[in-house]
Amino acid sequence: MTAVMGLGTPVAIGSRPAFAAGAGQDVLQADHAFMQALGTSDKAAVRPLLDSDLIWTNWEGKTLDRTQVLEHLPPSTLGDAGSKSYTYDQIVTVRTDSGKLHVLRVWAKRPSGWRLLVYHEVKQAEKAGAGSPAPPVKECINPCKTVPYKPKNDTEAGVIKSWQALESAVTAGDAQAWAPHFADEFLVIRSSGTEPETKEDRIANLNRQKRAGTNGAPGQLAPDHTRMLTVGDAVVMSCRTLPHSGKPSQVTRVWIKRSGRWLMTVSVQTTIQAAAPVGEK
Repeated sequence: MTAVMGLGTPVAIGSRPAFAAGAGQDVLQADHAFMQALGTSDKAAVRPLLDSDLIWTNWEGKTLDRTQVLEHLPPSTLGDAGSKSYTYDQIVTVRTDSGKLHVLRVWAKRPSGWRLLVYHEVKQAEKAGAGSPAPPVKECINPCKTVPYKPKNDTEAGVIKSWQALESAVTAGDAQAWAPHFADEFLVIRSSGTEPETKEDRIANLNRQKRAGTNGAPGQLAPDHTRMLTVGDAVVMSCRTLPHSGKPSQVTRVWIKRSGRWLMTVSVQTTIQAAAPVGEK
């Protein structure tokens, strides 16, 4: 079943992608055409649907640009049956889930039509990791106070300010301060997790960590791996995160401006399998 979502309640529209009126119809048609073409390795059909700023991340955390994708078209991992979408004016997010595999597509409205800006796969763990987690790091400098990225304009600066505030709340285990920075439909999907987490899930986890004293600083923003793409009143951030232990992750986040506030709507985080764990050479 596919769900099309605006800013409110999802509406079920059948067992395969159907097309709503207006912009919703156009972008879902583009997404369906893209997924069909990818499934048959039809490079000629895929090519015109890819944005010039395309960022493509596979489930192993390898990230490609448009040229690299068209040189060697990656294999299809999922179809588009059961996809869920959210429309934010000139940005539309479409997500497909199948078991532990998840694919986020972010479409941008361009003068020539809808173009695929982000394709990001996440394969989640079958079960939670064994063993005790490392002790939490209680001080957060990067990203809470400074980041190795210079915003290009006031829009990017506003997003980074919101991001720093929410990560400061994570460090403190302060769910009340964290929540205002997220849309109600927020979802985070990580390779290290076993299930996607909703906004309510994250609030419950922050409260649980605070009670247990296990709240701590998030991973750091890696230098020279950040891109911020503004489309209308939305910003897509692609970056690499360095955990305090373990392998780095390739991350896509989407922010929208709602009632004058920057709110994160989705975050997908894929462990880079080919990378060495932090601290190892």
